Amino acid sequence: MSREIEEIGEDRKNVTISSKLDGGKNHDIYIVVGKKDLHVLQWALDHAISPGVHICLVHVFPPITYFHTPVGKLSRNQLSQEQVKVYINEENNRRKNLLEKYMSLCNDSKKGVPVDTMLVESNSPSKALLDLISVVNITSLILGTKRSTSTGKGQGIGDFVQKNAPHSCEVTLVSAGKRIKNDQLKESCNSYSLGYRHSKRNLFECICFPGK
Repeated sequence: MSREIEEIGEDRKNVTISSKLDGGKNHDIYIVVGKKDLHVLQWALDHAISPGVHICLVHVFPPITYFHTPVGKLSRNQLSQEQVKVYINEENNRRKNLLEKYMSLCNDSKKGVPVDTMLVESNSPSKALLDLISVVNITSLILGTKRSTSTGKGQGIGDFVQKNAPHSCEVTLVSAGKRIKNDQLKESCNSYSLGYRHSKRNLFECICFPGK
């Protein structure tokens, strides 16, 4: 898969997306990954991937406002431009190493799944993912949740996204390597819906780069 996505900010209304998928159809499965989501990707590889499917790993991270330095936590204003560049490069390398761990799992799988990665910068991961669904026209999104697979208890980013995603996108939640059934959604997620409908804005910036 080859896709280029321009940076998206609150003051940007348009985004250019070029995709080279057969017949113009979306055969991608987007998987949201963080520091401890190998079980989510493994579940997807075992249960959601079929021939012809491409994986796009999505990693959401907050904007960098402070840096951990030898003298403590300092803001951008307390550092020179050169120092800021050094610390930003260090953060970028950490994210790259994290994503390479997930990419290796895809490359080592027997299915040999093509994989791309996408970095999304946002203070609000759940809303950023919902915006991303619309911008990129995502039809299948998989992400982890800390809810119990037996009781369905818990609420968070995954619940918010699943509750508010458009019908055109199937959102799958995975916990401890198992899929959470849709009927386990808590009614308390309804309170999230109202909050999102009144604040639909593009609150993220993202870039996408192909895997090796």
